[in-house]
Amino acid sequence: MKVFAITLSICIAAGIALSLFIRLRPVTVADVPALPGAEPPGDYELAGGYYAVRPVEAVDVRTLLHRISVTERTQRLSETQEKLPAVFVHRTEFFGFPDLTQVWAENGNLYVYGHLVYGYSDLDSNRERIQLWLSSSERR
Repeated sequence: MKVFAITLSICIAAGIALSLFIRLRPVTVADVPALPGAEPPGDYELAGGYYAVRPVEAVDVRTLLHRISVTERTQRLSETQEKLPAVFVHRTEFFGFPDLTQVWAENGNLYVYGHLVYGYSDLDSNRERIQLWLSSSERR
């Protein structure tokens, strides 16, 4: 019984330490993954993320960047407010797990790429976020 209690205590302490590391460790530009390859307009599910491509004229880029920047628990990593590429960090409410979003324009298309920093699954949070931003930023 004593060995079980010690093992359980060690596991709990390790879980708390890992949670604190993930919550408190700053996310920097060095954590930003490489951009995925250019794709035609559409939506793409990726392991640990989501990738949306739209014709640049179909999206109000300023509105999109504003919507992203006012999302709760979001911080912009890239230095300029108006220029692309733009890089943002979002943290989950409870654990503070970080996700990264990159926005850039290339060859007449606007690319929005959301990806987790730690783990293997984002539980579709990047897809949901990106679809919400794009739907509220479409030009009509």
